[in-house]
Formats: sequence, C-alpha cells, structure tokens
Amino acid sequence: MVKWTQEAITARIRELDAAGVSISYTGAAKADLSLLRAATRHCGSWRAAVEEAGFDYGQVRAYDEWTDERIVARIRELHSQGVDLSWRHVSTTADPRLAAAATKGAHFGSWRAAIRAAGIEYAGVRRYRRWDEIAIVEQLRKMFAAGVELNAKAVEASDVALITAARRRFGSWQSALAAAGIDYGRVALRRPYARRGRSAGQEP
Repeated sequence: MVKWTQEAITARIRELDAAGVSISYTGAAKADLSLLRAATRHCGSWRAAVEEAGFDYGQVRAYDEWTDERIVARIRELHSQGVDLSWRHVSTTADPRLAAAATKGAHFGSWRAAIRAAGIEYAGVRRYRRWDEIAIVEQLRKMFAAGVELNAKAVEASDVALITAARRRFGSWQSALAAAGIDYGRVALRRPYARRGRSAGQEP
C-alpha cells in the first residue's frame, strides 16, 4: 500500500501526465482513485494538488473537451486556412491546446499520428514554407512560366497555403498576381467554351 505524502502525490501526478494519462479529476478517478483521495485529503482538492505539481488546472480541464474527432476536425480546419502545421508552430502559436491534447496517450500519442489521422501527409507539413511577399512573387512567376493553372479555384485545390498567404500579404489573389507581373485576365477562371472559342452557328 502506498504511503501518500505531498511529495509522493506530486510525483505520481507528474508520472501520470508523462505517461499521457489525463490528470483531470475524471482522468485521475479512472487511473488512480487512491491518488485522487489522498490528494484531496492532503491538499484540500484535486485542483490544488495538480497546481502544486506545477500544472495549470485550466489547461488540464481543457484536455477533457477534446475527442479524436474534434482533434482531427481542428487540424483539417487549420490546414484549410493554410496554417503552418509543424509541431513547433502549432504547439507554441497556432493552437497549443490542440497540440497538447493530440499528443496525449488517450488520443494519438504523437503529433505525427494526429496529422496522419487527419489525412494530411506529414512530410508536407514538415516542408511547410513561410511565405513572405518575395517568396510568393517568385513562386507565382515560376508557376506561370511552367504553365501551371493559376486561377483561384485551381490553386485552392493544389496549394491552399500559397493562396492563403498571398491573400493575407497582398489583400487578394488578383493583387498577388499583379505584383508578380501576371495579367489576372489571362488566368481567371473561364467557362470551357470561352477557352475553346465558338464556331459559327454554335449555341452561346
């Protein structure tokens, strides 16, 4: 039988967290009921015990709000917005709570696994490029020279990070193209018959 002291309680809470176990009240009740009872007796409340162990209880409670489905949906949402999904950026800037929840043992255990569960190629996430005005202009010129379709719909499908960054940096996709010296009229989406041309007598 464990002899619970303040030091033992703190050590056990940290051990559970390191193992990816939720240290919320509900998580502790499932993982180690004797710890929960001892913590309440020694510290007055589970929250006080968790904070004594060096954790922000507000963050701890937030983990319980995450499900695998919510984590995947949030990752896809960020991806659709062109957000840098590298571990460093998400864990420090974009959504630290998402990063922390996703890597818990109760969910995916690692950021790589969470990204893959969202249907996103992890290698692409690691190769994320930070787009500034110069990089955007250079990339647009390269794409244009290579004959890549540059209407907004096509680029949204092929490189959402680029078009999102371009709109953020230049205000609009059209302005980004103009900055690259590309005539928007030449790349704007047209109906198929407009590109093919119409022969005499052909219906409009």
